[in-house]
Amino acid sequence: MLSLLILCTGVCDVGACMKSYCYVSRHNPDKVYINENVDNILSSVDKWVAKQPWEKIPNQVDEKYYCVDIGCSTDVPLMGKYYDWQKVFDFFNYHERAKSTFATKYPTKMRDYNIDPQKNRIRVSLMPQVYSDVLEPNTDKITDRIAAIPKLQQQFEVHINFSPIVYHPGWLAEYDKLFKQLQGIDFKSECIFLTYNNVQHERNTDAVNALCWKPEIQEHKNSQYVDGNIRYQWQLKNEMICQFKELYQNYFSIKSIRYIF
Repeated sequence: MLSLLILCTGVCDVGACMKSYCYVSRHNPDKVYINENVDNILSSVDKWVAKQPWEKIPNQVDEKYYCVDIGCSTDVPLMGKYYDWQKVFDFFNYHERAKSTFATKYPTKMRDYNIDPQKNRIRVSLMPQVYSDVLEPNTDKITDRIAAIPKLQQQFEVHINFSPIVYHPGWLAEYDKLFKQLQGIDFKSECIFLTYNNVQHERNTDAVNALCWKPEIQEHKNSQYVDGNIRYQWQLKNEMICQFKELYQNYFSIKSIRYIF
């Protein structure tokens, strides 16, 4: 999957997860950029896709199309008034090989567009409300996000983004409550355990750090984007993954998990 970080001009204030765990905030704690070069971005996507083998080999991202994350540095519904999103969706609607994807914590703010659901995927981000209250203040309530899914399924291919999965005393009981709320909804999911950062730890509140900063059970993991990352120790994380999947399959087909790590 391609994620684009393009040169931009202009800024827009944003809060919520930007001030807790979101990776965007590591370099920019209180603003996101507004892209004004949309045509250049779409042209670069077209050139990138044209270089890829066709027909595409099916993988965990998508069976047929090359997926491009159009919301890797912003939340698409929240930024509805700043972009001509119909132009963006039309690009993917009519592209033979490319498919858009984006995650959102504001599904209730999604506007009506002309969407080909086979070519555009929305991933609704979910976590237990007790964690969301601390880590994602001022975003859509979890019950409201779930309630928005049936309408979204009339426009998009809808997946659930269980990210970040937070390990904390009683975490499985909280996810059990969440899964109960999702019964009767057909979906695929991606499940990603929390990665935190030293910079975030120094900047965040005690309440956020109580959920995210657990050095006694975390290990360092540097990436190509930023140093100082920490994640759950791999042995413990393997146990967490097994426990999460065991709980998950009490409610949903385990085959509906596209990936978990």
